[in-house]
Amino acid sequence: MSDLPTIRYDSSDNATIDRQVRWAAHAGITGFISSWWGQGDKTDTNFARVLAHAATLEQTTGTHFASTIYFESDAPALRGLNSIVRQLRYILTTYANSKYFFHWHGKPVIFFWNPLGNGRTLALWQAVRSQVDPHNATIWSAEGVDTSLLNVFDGLHLFSAAYWGILHNNIAAVDQGFRAKINAFNQAHHTQKIWAAGVLPGYNDTKVPGRKGTYTVPRNNGATYRMSWNGALSSNPDWVTITTFNEWFEGAMIEPSITYGTQYLDITQQYATRWHG
Repeated sequence: MSDLPTIRYDSSDNATIDRQVRWAAHAGITGFISSWWGQGDKTDTNFARVLAHAATLEQTTGTHFASTIYFESDAPALRGLNSIVRQLRYILTTYANSKYFFHWHGKPVIFFWNPLGNGRTLALWQAVRSQVDPHNATIWSAEGVDTSLLNVFDGLHLFSAAYWGILHNNIAAVDQGFRAKINAFNQAHHTQKIWAAGVLPGYNDTKVPGRKGTYTVPRNNGATYRMSWNGALSSNPDWVTITTFNEWFEGAMIEPSITYGTQYLDITQQYATRWHG
C-alpha cells in the first residue's frame, strides 16, 4: 500500500468500527457507503455492525449517522437477474427500515457500482426494478458517467470523482458539466434526478499486485483534496460522496495515516462545515 493507517486493524472488529464511525461523524461525514458483497458475506455482517454503532453514537453524542450499501455488481453472489432481485429484497427487508440506514426525503437509498459493466444492461436493471421496486419507493444511485442510466436509476455518482478533471486542473468545469446534464434530463423528463459530486484526496493503485492500467493522482499535501471539494461544491450537488474513507490498497483514503495523520479528516471537517454547517 502507498501508506498505512496510524492504527492497524481488522475491519470486522467492533472497536475498529466504533472508532471509524466516531472519526467520520466528527469530521462532518453523515454516513458510510459500505462495500457490500451479498447476504452472509463478512461485508454484510460488518454493515449490520455499522448500523449498531451508529445507534450507540446517537445515544451517546446526539449525532445522527446514517449509512447505506454499495451494491458491488461484480461480486459473484450479485450476478444475474434472479440473484440481484433476491439480494436487493434482502437489503430492503433487513436494513431499509432502520433509522440508521440512509434515507433521502423518506426513501431508503442504495448505491450501485458500475451497473453497465461486464455485460449488464439497462434492460436488466429495468427488469430488476420492476420486480423489487415497481413504485419507486427507494432511491437508486448509479455509478457512471452515462446519463442514459437516469432512465432507470434516480441519480449518478462518480466513484472516480472525475479524477481527470483534477489531473487537467478543470475539475470545477467537469463537475458543473455533470450538474448541467442532470438538470437538462430533469427538465426534459420532469424528474428530480440526483447529482452526487465525488471528492478525492488522491489515488495510487500502482502497488496492487497484477493490476493493469494503474495510475496515480498525486495528493499534493492536501491541495488535490481541496481542489476536488471546491469543484464539487461549485456544481451545486445534491450529495457529496468521498472516495474514500479507508480504501487503503488504492491509496484513496482519508482515514488517519502514518504519513498524513489526521490532515484529511481535518480538511473534510472544514468543507463539510462550509457545505452544510
